[in-house]
Amino acid sequence: MLLETFHGTDLRRVFDDARRALGDDVLIVRSAVSRDGGVTRVEVIAARQQDLQSLRARLEPTTPTLPRTQGGRGRSGPLLLALVGPTGAGKTTVAAKLALHRAVFGSRKVGLITLDTYRVGALEQMQQYAEVMNLPLEVVYDAREVPAAMKRLEDRDVVIVDTPGRSPRSSDANAQWQSLLRAITPDEVHLVLPATMRPDGVPALVQAMAACRPTHALITKVDELHDERAIADVAARVDLPIRWIADGHAVPDDLHPSRNRILGALGISTGTGATRAA
Repeated sequence: MLLETFHGTDLRRVFDDARRALGDDVLIVRSAVSRDGGVTRVEVIAARQQDLQSLRARLEPTTPTLPRTQGGRGRSGPLLLALVGPTGAGKTTVAAKLALHRAVFGSRKVGLITLDTYRVGALEQMQQYAEVMNLPLEVVYDAREVPAAMKRLEDRDVVIVDTPGRSPRSSDANAQWQSLLRAITPDEVHLVLPATMRPDGVPALVQAMAACRPTHALITKVDELHDERAIADVAARVDLPIRWIADGHAVPDDLHPSRNRILGALGISTGTGATRAA
């Protein structure tokens, strides 16, 4: 866990408990003292300084430089941003949010590619988004179709690639669409993770998706959390830069920069933040 909670009846003793558990570099994220039936109740939420520093460093406040000049294919072209992740994580909706949100790509020209020709209704959903947003959409079934699809999108500044949601255990199905993704050679691959998943399952999922070579993570379903501090536990376990989070179904409004939202959920400012235990 990124955050540990300590309880007691004496603030100094609770601070000492936190220091013994987390080390001398422990930082106090939040402390509260209350009275219950004449008894003092102390709650202290703390974390290791190095863990908070690592998380803060991975919450990228910037968007990628656009358009791409010389990329992995050795020529100029649009920035290619792919979304991968488990079934139900919300990749298709995130693709629409990224395409429309003015704070993400501004007035840049965006195109869409979908590799999700497996899930019932997936293609229709993406086609509806593309029609409403008035954006070009390419549907790719085979790696041999990639060059022609990219040619038709060469006037775009950004191309967002949606992929099927697959269980990490579905190796045969994964291999088919992952070969298409490799043919596209994306510049960024964002692993889309629901905030509601068990934090201790995050490393296994990241490992299972390693063939997609994720460069970033994007956390969704934040609105379904009872306690938003859980975002930080998922973010800490994924060990990838995180630029955006999503907290609802509204397109494009429910997409936000990760830094302020995740640090804010911890009660930490974007400046110096937590305090060291004395």
